[in-house]
Amino acid sequence: PYGVDFMNIKVHLLGALVDYLPDSDRGQTVLSLEDGVSIAGLLEQLGIMRRVEVAVNDEHDQDHDRVLQAGDAVMVFSNFGGG
Repeated sequence: PYGVDFMNIKVHLLGALVDYLPDSDRGQTVLSLEDGVSIAGLLEQLGIMRRVEVAVNDEHDQDHDRVLQAGDAVMVFSNFGGG
């Protein structure tokens, strides 16, 4: 839309989450998203509604309200609980 800026974010989905991207992407893609989108917004756009872990630029990030920046690399993986 007019007046909306976009940024490119590298996305890498691991494990069963690769199914949220087309097979041809093999779990990795670059998405063009509106400036100011958060981790939660990215997950919503991908259709990932379950609890997942996220790393941004190789740093684990539990704050899904964090606003992403152009060029960020986001890795999304399942939460493996242990006991």
